[in-house]
Amino acid sequence: MQGYTRANLFELSSGTIQVTYSTTSILGGPIFSYRNSTLSRSFSGEEILIENSAIGDIVTVTLETIPDLRTVTFSLVVPVVTVMTQSSGTRIKVLGITTTTPTTIAGPPPGPQQLYSAVYLRGSAQFIVS
Repeated sequence: MQGYTRANLFELSSGTIQVTYSTTSILGGPIFSYRNSTLSRSFSGEEILIENSAIGDIVTVTLETIPDLRTVTFSLVVPVVTVMTQSSGTRIKVLGITTTTPTTIAGPPPGPQQLYSAVYLRGSAQFIVS
């Protein structure tokens, strides 16, 4: 498909959550920024875990680690998005999952070892030359 390419920049939001994810950057690797009403974090390179799956790339960052209490991660399910190279991109809707994992020095507590909160984020996917 001439004139089409895979999107590499995703700008998404839902309620108070705002996410920007770029698969490439001037730094040579991916960059990811996350912001909500109480937290603003930026990630690059190895701070971003990217797992290929049948449903798309699952892109995960660690938002918070409090020893002997919890670890909080945010994962974005990013589908393959094809866009025209000379366009402003296309509108998309993707799933975001906040995972809270309780941690204790005494070992895992009884019950679920991960607690999930899911949200759909809407925004744009586009191709930016880096």
